[in-house]
Order: sequence, then structure tokens, then C-alpha cells
Amino acid sequence: MSKNLINFTDLRKKDIFDLIELANNFKSEDSLDYRSENLFPDKKIVSIFCEPSTRTKLSFEIAAHNLGAKFIDFDLSNSSIKKGETLEDTINAVEMMGVDLCILRHTDSVIHDYVKDFSNMQFINAGEGSISHPSQTLIDLMTIHESKERFEDLKITIVGDLDHSRVVNSFMEAIQIVGFKSLTFCGHPDLCKNFIETPIGNFEPELDTALQDADVVMALRIQNERLSEKLTIGATDYIERYQINVDSLQVADPEMILLHPGPVNFGIELSKEVGELDNCKISNQIFNGVGMRMAVLTKLFSQA
Repeated sequence: MSKNLINFTDLRKKDIFDLIELANNFKSEDSLDYRSENLFPDKKIVSIFCEPSTRTKLSFEIAAHNLGAKFIDFDLSNSSIKKGETLEDTINAVEMMGVDLCILRHTDSVIHDYVKDFSNMQFINAGEGSISHPSQTLIDLMTIHESKERFEDLKITIVGDLDHSRVVNSFMEAIQIVGFKSLTFCGHPDLCKNFIETPIGNFEPELDTALQDADVVMALRIQNERLSEKLTIGATDYIERYQINVDSLQVADPEMILLHPGPVNFGIELSKEVGELDNCKISNQIFNGVGMRMAVLTKLFSQA
């Protein structure tokens, strides 16, 4: 594992399983919380989020506190960026102030340049436009591994707005490392144009066919405005054709697990009822976010 987490080219199969094991080792004895370990009291972490976030931002902050590190939540709205300072100048100032690691979310792929330009500071990609979100995929893999021992045996189906999802791109990178039996992409063709001819797996426009015998089903967020502005069908038709609900899941494997990276639009991509199923592991994903991000921070600081 390299000193930064930018995408899955930085990780081998062993690295991924080591991170899952480490994240699980941080769980408390009753597995209802994560232990506080004062491992890095000398480390300073800055969080710079140029896009909104709840789960990613908070779980990184809690993870940092659990490890004893100092966490600085950079307030973009009250910074000199509002006066015209560039983000590059801001990060340069942050580095000179002695920050060890920057957690960055941005609409563009700027993090790759910053990794090269600011070699004295480590970086974590917390969301890169529609391109990648590696720590979220590590959480998804951890959650899958809790229920399914061998990735190589899994039939995986991903449903939703594929073209605008950074999560699905990182998942595609990672699943080729850990293995899978089959990978099916499903959604309205207007939102899946880049997946009609996918480099791995296959695209299936009909939900019932896509969910057949699936072991893992991952739903992706539909941005409500796209239902009226971008699609050739309306919201009601979309829900009828692509919403994952109790009925549509009947064709999946009985031991299927359901994931969603959040935030969930219940009533759109998922019915409220499926969120209450034992098969639904969305709450596990949220809980695992803290442990996996503790593991990522620990591994990166050990590489510094």
C-alpha cells in the first residue's frame, strides 16, 4: 500500500484484506462500537470538502478522534478561497502549517496533481467527481465480507444511476482485484450510457432479469432532478421499472444482501420496506465506515 489512497491502483488484494481485518480488529468486544486507540497523537489531519458530505466526512472525523489524531475541519465558506485564493494555495498553506494528511473531496480530478506537488503531506481521495471514491468501496467490501466469505462465488448486481456514480467506478476497480463470479449492471439506459458496452460484466436493462439469483445487490442514488430533466420516462414509470422492493427481490438468492452507499432516496431507488429487511446491510455500511477509515488512516500513517 502506498502512502496515499487515491484509487485502487494503490492497493493489492492482500492490502484490501489486511484493511478489512484491521477494521474488524478495531471493533469493541460487543462489536457495537469502535475502540479509542491513542495511536497517533502527533498527527494532524485536515478535511477539505468542496462538495457536501455527511457519512464520509463524519466517519473520517470520528475515525481520527478514535486514533488520537488532531482533526481540522476546514470551513470552505469562511476561508480565503471566498476571496479568490486558489485551492492549491490553500493546500500549500496547510502543508506549511504542519498538517500531515489531507482528506479531499472535489468535483474535479485535482488530487492527482496535489499528490505530486505536495509530497510532504499524505492524501486520501474522499470523492473525485464522478470518477472514484475508494474508501467507500473498501467499506462495501468489508460489509460484503461479513456475510459472504468468498468474493469469487458472488453474483453481483448494481442498479441505478451508473453514469454519474463515483462509487460504481471504484467498485469496478476493486472487484477485479478481489474476484467475482458475475457482475451485472442495470438501470435506465439514459443513465447507463457508459455501461451498455461495459468492459467487465454485462448490462441488463430489465430489473427482474438483472436480479435473478443475485448474491449481492447494490443500489445507487438517483438524483431526483434527473427523473424529470434527463430521462425519457417520468418518476412513476422509473419507480415501476427500476425500484428495488420486496417483490423485485423475490428472484434474488434467498441469502442475498442489499447495499446502498447513501444517502438513500426511499420511495425512489428503494422502497421503505426493503430498508427494514434483515438482508439490508445499509446500517452495517454506515457503522463500518468508522472502522474502515480508522484502518485506512492507520495503514497510511504506518507508510509515512
